[in-house]
Amino acid sequence: MLDEKEFLSPYGIRALSRRHLEEPYRFGVGHQEYRVDYLPAETNTGMFGGNSNWRGPVWFPVNLLIIRALLQHHLYYGDAFTIECPTGSGTQMTLFEVAREISDRLVATFLRDGDGNRPVYGGDETFQHDEHWRDLILFYEYFHGDNGAGLGASHQTGWTGVVARLIQLFGHLDGETNLAEGGRPLARPYRAQE
Repeated sequence: MLDEKEFLSPYGIRALSRRHLEEPYRFGVGHQEYRVDYLPAETNTGMFGGNSNWRGPVWFPVNLLIIRALLQHHLYYGDAFTIECPTGSGTQMTLFEVAREISDRLVATFLRDGDGNRPVYGGDETFQHDEHWRDLILFYEYFHGDNGAGLGASHQTGWTGVVARLIQLFGHLDGETNLAEGGRPLARPYRAQE
């Protein structure tokens, strides 16, 4: 999951490993062969309505479940348990730090990069540069698995809008506090710090 050549993208966890771009999953039924390819954006078939069918894009609900699970497992394993993140980097992280890393990648989808562009808007010049539109943030249904461009419905304030909660959560919670307080940080209501 944490290998950047597979599931971990610069914008969160992909729905299918990027490895399937070169190595599609193949299976046969009778004399017919079927395959599942990595598709970072929209599908190349009209089957199931023509959307991505979860074969590569970044979906916020899946990422939120992973972050929640990592935070809960951090409560059990503590800071003594670390894993390499990203895979092959040599960097060891606690499960809390991995959760924060995935969150930071999701948040990066909406932030300006070094060229002043927001990945969420891909190549759309109006949303990237027009003074009336460039700061209007849309919450898309899912995101391109390689470049973070928003795909599907552009008004998904339900699950994609939760990016605001991730910013707030990791803005005040650290691994030590997570362990000391125990509990469910994503379920805890926001309370302004006094």
